[in-house]
Amino acid sequence: MTLISRLIAVAVPATLMIACVGSDDALTSAEGSGGGVSSAVVSALTVAGHYCPQHGEIAGRTIPSDDLFYLTTFGGGVDTGHMACGGTADGRWMYIADSWRFGCGAHVRLTNPRTGHWCVTQVADVGPNVCVEQAAGRPIIDASPVVARELYGTSGAGWSDRIPVRAELVGSSTPLGCGSGSSGGATPAPTPSPTPTPSTPIASCFSGTYGREMAGGTCLQSRFDDLWYQCTRNGWTPNTAIASSHRGPAGACTAYLPLH
Repeated sequence: MTLISRLIAVAVPATLMIACVGSDDALTSAEGSGGGVSSAVVSALTVAGHYCPQHGEIAGRTIPSDDLFYLTTFGGGVDTGHMACGGTADGRWMYIADSWRFGCGAHVRLTNPRTGHWCVTQVADVGPNVCVEQAAGRPIIDASPVVARELYGTSGAGWSDRIPVRAELVGSSTPLGCGSGSSGGATPAPTPSPTPTPSTPIASCFSGTYGREMAGGTCLQSRFDDLWYQCTRNGWTPNTAIASSHRGPAGACTAYLPLH
């Protein structure tokens, strides 16, 4: 975030995890988690014996050949704040850090390699600090808690949990959202057509709200961000008109599921 003002310490079981870093500037005494973390404190900070730099190469740049990372989370609650690429880390939308790897605004598909469930996310911040990746022994994707809930059913993850996730760049026109299946949410190459046609439903999409697969065309309100989504061939696609029209980008809702 616009904070090594956000070299934030997040407690995980028996371990300390440093979340994302948003600039090369040192912390002032008025910045940081709770506004009380001084640059002197941060400069002495280590994770599992690895020093956490606050200048220069503070975040990872390498992409592993197998595209496998460990998943950590940041944002939401007292951890809410502005991010380096724009937007707010409030834990309610599909954002990740790692702008030094993928670039600000890039869309990155994260896949749970155990289940095939995926979420398309947007790069909105810098980080995490290199000391976290050194401690974990693998590059890390620092993501919104909503991503961790969708992929693994947990609201928080630290480096010591070593939760695997596959990260791959997709087209910038790929909509943010989650689903399952071989398409992985990637936007297909455009084909010439005299008139635009709506997205067609796919067989199913995995819902973190209900914890199961939902039929193509299903419209539901997510318990994670209260937004409406429809299951399409691109996965869960958000659409604000669903609540009033019972229609989404794939046409009429085959099921309509508001939160109660």
